[in-house]
Amino acid sequence: MCMFQMGIVLVGGVYFAATGRISLGTLVVFITYEGFLLWPIRQMGRILSDMGKTQVSLGRIGEILKEDLEENDGKLKPEIKGNIEFEDVYFSYDDNKPVLNGISFRIKAGETVAILGPTGSGKSTLVQLLARLYDYSKGSIRIDGIEITDIDKKWLRRQVGLILQEPFLFARSIKENIKLANMEADDSKVYEAANMAAIHDVITSFDQGYDTLVGERGVSLSGGQKQRVAIARTLIRDCPILIFDDSLSAVDTETDAAIQKELRERKDNATTIIISHRITTLARADRILVLDKGRIVQSGSHEELIRQPGLYRRIWNIQSSLERDLEYM
Repeated sequence: MCMFQMGIVLVGGVYFAATGRISLGTLVVFITYEGFLLWPIRQMGRILSDMGKTQVSLGRIGEILKEDLEENDGKLKPEIKGNIEFEDVYFSYDDNKPVLNGISFRIKAGETVAILGPTGSGKSTLVQLLARLYDYSKGSIRIDGIEITDIDKKWLRRQVGLILQEPFLFARSIKENIKLANMEADDSKVYEAANMAAIHDVITSFDQGYDTLVGERGVSLSGGQKQRVAIARTLIRDCPILIFDDSLSAVDTETDAAIQKELRERKDNATTIIISHRITTLARADRILVLDKGRIVQSGSHEELIRQPGLYRRIWNIQSSLERDLEYM
């Protein structure tokens, strides 16, 4: 708009100067004055726009600074083997609506347990309690017989590898994103973690390999590739407890099976909890827990649950029929 105004003034000024109504010097002075006036006004518009953004940013930073510091009431730093026990656990985000109602189960070290349930049944909340992202209101959660509230929070979270459905990748190379969880790891450790996450061959197919920049939030990678890089980033930490919170949802069934096979063959054989809505992902687990409305309504292996009437068999029937329909198409 400023350039358009200056163009109109210049054309009009040339016309008046050519007809002798103003001198050439007057035209130059007028154009100079116009520049002195228009450009500060234009910059003022940008400043006002930036001020609005600054106020929003300050508000967000203020929200963080106003938050109370997290209390670390635990003192113990035990060696974690991976035995997990929930006993009559209750939790609610507010007093009016409980999310978990008397959850009780045990997981042996090295066991793979899958969790299925409708949206809002408390699956993600359950594993977040295990990492002490929230504290349960009633009951007991123990790891290797030790109440998790007695364990140092930082120590506990280093032992629990939590992989979310929507992982966050930084605008750096793939290798740097994987090593972020263990900066002392060498390249062989990075390659090993990537192989276990079934992403090594994909990375080596890129022109720059592990030095490929992924962009902000991993924009240059597909959803499944981002999930597998996040899985590799967690595996490189060698956590005794691994939690997949629907973090295999964007990978195909074959890749899903390959990742689970690698996890079962791990030297340390970590305790693994898998949350998913896909039966093919859950079926390979040692045991499956079915949650509904904050309670465990079914428990058993895949073969046992498909023979029982209930939520698991209904979902299995639906997904099986959809797969058959797709095969016929």
